[in-house]
Amino acid sequence: MSELFLQIAVSLDGCIEDANGDIDWMVFDASVDPYATQTLESIDGMIFGRKAHALLATFWPGAVETEGATPQLLAQTRLMNALPKYVLTHGEETTGWANSHAIGVGDVSRLKREAARPIAVFAGAGAAQSLLAADEIDEIRLIRYPVLLGGGTPLFDQGGRRQQLELVESRSFPSGATLQRFRTA
Repeated sequence: MSELFLQIAVSLDGCIEDANGDIDWMVFDASVDPYATQTLESIDGMIFGRKAHALLATFWPGAVETEGATPQLLAQTRLMNALPKYVLTHGEETTGWANSHAIGVGDVSRLKREAARPIAVFAGAGAAQSLLAADEIDEIRLIRYPVLLGGGTPLFDQGGRRQQLELVESRSFPSGATLQRFRTA
């Protein structure tokens, strides 16, 4: 049985987007790219919330044409487009992004059983909260950026239950961003 991990960027005050729904507060840091590529190379698929999937589907299919694309971006583009993408939704996947499949929370256990390598949850506060509530997430990987947004979309539901975590890794990047990996109990 494979593990499911959540990997997502957050502000120091725990938001994944600001009050306007923007993520422009994330500072570009080329030193994070090798980690992102290694993560994509290590998984058998990825899960997104419906809105995040639709947004990412507007970038990744054509990302190879990005002016000044680095070798890391080209490798990530190939992987993002080739890997299975699972859209956590109550309806059908409608973006047309290659290898995308609509699933419900109840399908995640089956995906974990069938996968040979981990599956990642990359985006969507609602998706992350639903999977945490269903006890499907085995590890949380936060890439924290050194910014306080003062409001926005919180990653974790304030009405959730207490859950003890174990810190298994912490590292810093030149931009001041930090990676923190936690195992769930």
